[in-house]
Amino acid sequence: MNNSIHSRRRFLKYSAAVAFAGVAVGRALESDAADSPAGLTLGLQSYTLRSMSFDKMLEAMSKDLDLHQVELFPQHLIGLSPGQSLEKLKSAGVKAVSYGVIGFNKNDDDNRKKFEFAKSMGMTNLSCDPDPDAFDSLDKLTEEYKITASIHDHGPGHRWGKIDVIEKAIKDHSKLIGLCNDTGHFIRAGEDPLRACEVFKDRMPAMHLKDFKKDEKGNYEDCVLGDGSFPVEKMAKWLLDNKYAGSLFIEYEGGDPVNATKKSLDRLKAAAAKA
Repeated sequence: MNNSIHSRRRFLKYSAAVAFAGVAVGRALESDAADSPAGLTLGLQSYTLRSMSFDKMLEAMSKDLDLHQVELFPQHLIGLSPGQSLEKLKSAGVKAVSYGVIGFNKNDDDNRKKFEFAKSMGMTNLSCDPDPDAFDSLDKLTEEYKITASIHDHGPGHRWGKIDVIEKAIKDHSKLIGLCNDTGHFIRAGEDPLRACEVFKDRMPAMHLKDFKKDEKGNYEDCVLGDGSFPVEKMAKWLLDNKYAGSLFIEYEGGDPVNATKKSLDRLKAAAAKA
């Protein structure tokens, strides 16, 4: 059975049962590939390799990192049609399951174009930074397309930088609107990414696994998972204990991203095996 059809049918089956698409998405995407250590399906946020072209990014994912799921950073697709993008993804053995981070507003027509794009690419999630007045539109579109909209926290001072603010904003809206838990940005905002997992465990279709540490001047800088405040072993245990089935994307914003990502992957795999 074609993977996209298989994913969509599983998606509908599980979302009807639990009213949360993220669970279905993850289960439908499980595989025996090398990027699935101890039951965790790992992928990449392509922003990590933003200095590379789309082709080079896919080559690095497949050959250097052995990762086969991606959340696509919008600039990687500039100048490409959905058909061209899908062909390149297929050739590299990579599946695009998410897209972002993108904005949403209260205009249904503007928002619908983004859902149509995600549908054309076979994606099941959109990581987003919605305007506060966008939720009525997202209620309708997430239910219509059965594509989740995951609010991306973006650090101190950002409108969606705090766990409680996000929880309050979405609590009365569609269960298909949830959180993209960017662990690094929660760390920078003084929030606990593990608490975010607990608060949104039924509404967390995606995660950006990222870490920061403070330099000698007290400023945050990018680092390999575990070199800063990211709780590698506790996070791996939480994900396994809760049978997390959403999408896990490694993201790194600093230099030498391929080697840094390899180190992060090794630490996650070791923690998952230990857990």
